[in-house]
Amino acid sequence: MRNVHFIQRIVFCCLVALLLSACGANNNDNAASENEDADGTITLQVMDWSDSVKTIREEFHNQFMEKYPNIKIEYTQLTVDQFKNTILTAVKSGEAPDLFPVPSGMKLETLVTDGWFQPIDPLIDQEFKDMFVEGTFTEGITMNEGQIYAIPEAQTMPHSLVFYNKTLFEEAGLDPENPPETYSEFREAAQKITDAGAGQYYGMIEGGKQNNRWLTTAKEWASMAGAGLNSSSPVNLATGSTDYATEPVNGVFELFENLRDDGSLHPKTMSISAPEARALFGQGQAGFMVQGAWSIGVWNKENPDLDFGVMAPPVPDSGRKGSIPIVSSAPWMGIYAGSDHPEEAALYLEELYGGDYFQAERVSSGDSFSTVKGINEEFVTDENLKDYYDIVQEVGSRIPDPVIRNPETVAVFNEYNDVHPDLGGLLGGVVSKAVDNPEQMLKTYSEQVGVAWTKAIEAAQEKGADIEETDFVFPNWDPLEDYTEEDYAELK
Repeated sequence: MRNVHFIQRIVFCCLVALLLSACGANNNDNAASENEDADGTITLQVMDWSDSVKTIREEFHNQFMEKYPNIKIEYTQLTVDQFKNTILTAVKSGEAPDLFPVPSGMKLETLVTDGWFQPIDPLIDQEFKDMFVEGTFTEGITMNEGQIYAIPEAQTMPHSLVFYNKTLFEEAGLDPENPPETYSEFREAAQKITDAGAGQYYGMIEGGKQNNRWLTTAKEWASMAGAGLNSSSPVNLATGSTDYATEPVNGVFELFENLRDDGSLHPKTMSISAPEARALFGQGQAGFMVQGAWSIGVWNKENPDLDFGVMAPPVPDSGRKGSIPIVSSAPWMGIYAGSDHPEEAALYLEELYGGDYFQAERVSSGDSFSTVKGINEEFVTDENLKDYYDIVQEVGSRIPDPVIRNPETVAVFNEYNDVHPDLGGLLGGVVSKAVDNPEQMLKTYSEQVGVAWTKAIEAAQEKGADIEETDFVFPNWDPLEDYTEEDYAELK
C-alpha cells in the first residue's frame, strides 16, 4: 500500500515538473521560483541539529535523491542554540525551510497558532501513521486539535545517564565493572581520575556552553533524589509545588560545587558545546560525561578504540528516592506552513521513517531508539546501547502528564514564561563560580517560578481554558513507579 503511495508521489512530482515546464514554455518572462530549477527540479530545504547522525543522514539524502531525481535536498545542520535563533528569524521573514523541528523549549500549539507548521495528516495515509509505536501521536504533544503536526525524532529516552571511560578507570585504580553509585563515590572517583591524569585528563567534562545540558542534569538527577521534577513541567507533579530549594536539588548543586572545588571538571567545560565535549571525551580527556544515547553511535564511528561504559546517575548517599522521568516522545520534524512543496516534504518524511535505510542504520549505529515499530527489536545490537536501554528501564519511570489528564492544560504551558536564569543556568553558574550562594539563589528562583506559574494559570483561564491548579497535581503518583492509565482513571 505504501509503495503505491510512493508511486503516487512520484507521479505527482513528475506532473508538477511537467506543469512547471509547460508554464515556463508559455511564459518566458516568469523566472523559475527560488526553489525550482529551470528543468523542474525541486529543492527541498531541511534544517535541524541532529549532529550525531550527520553521516547517516547524508547517505539517506543521497539515496533519496537517487530514487527521486527531480527532488534535490538542501540540508542545513546547526547546534541547538544556533537553530533556535536561525529558525525564529527565518519564520519571521517567511523564508523558513520546508522541513524543520519544533525548537527545544517551545510548545507545538503556540507554533501552530503562530503559523509555523501545517498539518501532516492530509499528506500521509493511515498505513504510515500505523508504523509508529503507541504514544507517538499525542494531543498537545505532536498533535493539535486532532491533527498531526510533528513526528518525534526517536523514542524518548532520558539524556542524563553517565558515560565513563573504562581505560581511565583502570589507570586511576577503579573497577570499570563497578562504577560509582552515590554522590560520595562519584566525587571520589572523579578525583582519582583527575589525579591520575595529572593535567592530561580530568574526572568529568560537560558541554557547559549549552544551558540545556545543565538543565537536564539538574532536573533529572534531582528527580532521582526525589524532587519530582521533569523537563516538561515547572512544578512538582506530586504536590504542585514550585519549590526548588529542596534537599534533592540542593544535593545536586552541592555535588557539582564539590567537583568544581576538587578541580575534577575539565577546564574547557564552560566554554564548549555538547558535541565538543563528546569529542574530547572520545579522545580520552575525561572519565565521566552526561549525555544521551546518541553519543554511542558517534564514538563507535569516530573513536572505535574508546573503551567506555554507561551507568545510572549517582544518587544521594542516603539512596534513591525517585526515578529518571520518562516523558512522552517530544515533537520533532514538521512541515513549514509556508512550504511550496508540502507533498515532497511528506514524501521525505515517509522515506525517513518508513524507508529501508535510515531508521535501521540509525539504530544499528547505536545512536538512539526508533519510534517505528519493530526497528529496535531487529537492529539494536550494540552492547552499550542495550545497557543504556536496560538502565532506563531500571531507574526510569513514566511520569504523569497533565496534558493527557486534561488537554486544555497545554494552554498553561503556552502561557508560562520560565524565569531566567533557569535551573540549568543556576547550575552552570555554580560551576563557573558566577553563583556563589546557590541555596539562596534556589529560594529566589522558587519564588519567581511560583509567581510566573500562577500568572500562566490565570492567563489561560482568562482566555477560556477550563483548567484548575489541581490538574497539575497527581497525589496518587509514586515517583518510583510508572504512572499508568489506571492511575489517570483513578483521579476522574
